[in-house]
Amino acid sequence: MRRGKSGRAAQFAVGSAVLTMLAAASTGCSSGGNGSSSAPVSLSPSSASSSSAPVATSPVPTTATTAPVAPPTTPAPTTSTPTTSASVSQSSGSYLKTLLPANAMEAMLGLGPTLPTGWTAHPEKEQDSGPTATAAAPSLVGAGDCDYLIHPKVAQAGGLDLAGGLSVASASEPVGSGTEPVGLAFYAYRPGDAAKSLAQIRQNLTSTCDRFSETSVGSVTVDVVVSATAVSGLGDEALLVKVTPQGAYVGQENLLVRHGDLMLSLWSLNVYGDLPDLSPAAAALIRGAG
Repeated sequence: MRRGKSGRAAQFAVGSAVLTMLAAASTGCSSGGNGSSSAPVSLSPSSASSSSAPVATSPVPTTATTAPVAPPTTPAPTTSTPTTSASVSQSSGSYLKTLLPANAMEAMLGLGPTLPTGWTAHPEKEQDSGPTATAAAPSLVGAGDCDYLIHPKVAQAGGLDLAGGLSVASASEPVGSGTEPVGLAFYAYRPGDAAKSLAQIRQNLTSTCDRFSETSVGSVTVDVVVSATAVSGLGDEALLVKVTPQGAYVGQENLLVRHGDLMLSLWSLNVYGDLPDLSPAAAALIRGAG
């Protein structure tokens, strides 16, 4: 396996924003009451009732004066104007941020997706790319270049996150399980580009970059094996990438789950202990994506 000259790993700066939507509903109360009166109606006795008073033979004609009757007023049709703001685009970091997990207190209040038992969320460190989509990121996979797998570049980027190529928005948050920290990010893509990006990664890792050499401490060359295995039961398709050194070197893994034109990425390094099983967290989070 040969390394290319200078591969470029996709890196995304993402900023934090909390979107809360409040819907206010008010109940109207009419003081007129649709023509009904609050005063009780008194019914007069019928004119057919007998009377002891004599009947006048030459009654004085009377002129009935009728007040003009106003035409019935038809209420103007009312238009219900929604009070909520325009829906947030699903191709924005602001939307993806809503898919990130909540901490224990927020989860109790139902304010966000929850992680499985034993996992912790750190929403105070979440970031997102903002309210609008950006230009599509460059493809992560270069022509014959495996530099995006090399540890110094991975460490600088915060871990082996292979989901960024071709994306137009992102949101991220660190989570934890056991002793190893875990990176978490959601990405949005233009229609069809999530599947395209995942296919590029799968093809590259199972052919050109299925193994490479890296120099460890003491200038010792270590052979590194790369595997990309399909995972069933997660999203529309899922891929588990493992970077396994055949010697004293840091191992890595990255679980990618595609859900339509969204991608969930979870990654970890085995610096302090064993690599965690990322599948339970992925299953819980992808359910929250709808």
